[in-house]
Amino acid sequence: MTTPHLLRVAEVAERLSLSPSKIYELVESGALPHHKIGGSIRVSEEQLARYLESTSRERGPAIPRRTNGTRPAQVKHLNAERLSQAWEKQGID
Repeated sequence: MTTPHLLRVAEVAERLSLSPSKIYELVESGALPHHKIGGSIRVSEEQLARYLESTSRERGPAIPRRTNGTRPAQVKHLNAERLSQAWEKQGID
C-alpha cells in the first residue's frame, strides 16, 4: 500500500487561493474531507480532488439580451394594493 501525498492546511489554502482560516472552517464543517494525525490536519490529493468535484457548478441559462444589447429588467409582481401604493408615492391618482 502506498502512502498518499498529504497536504498541510497552508498548502491547501494556497492551491485554492483561500485563507488558512477558511480551510479550517471547511474542515470543521465537514465539507472538506481530511486526516487528523497527531493533532495536525492533512488533506490528501484525492480528498482535495473529491472536494473540488463536489463544489463544481454548471452555469445556468443566460438571460437573453435585447437588440440594443441590454438585458430586460427583473420585474417584481405587483398586486393591486402594491400598485396603488406605488402610484400614491409618485403622486399619481
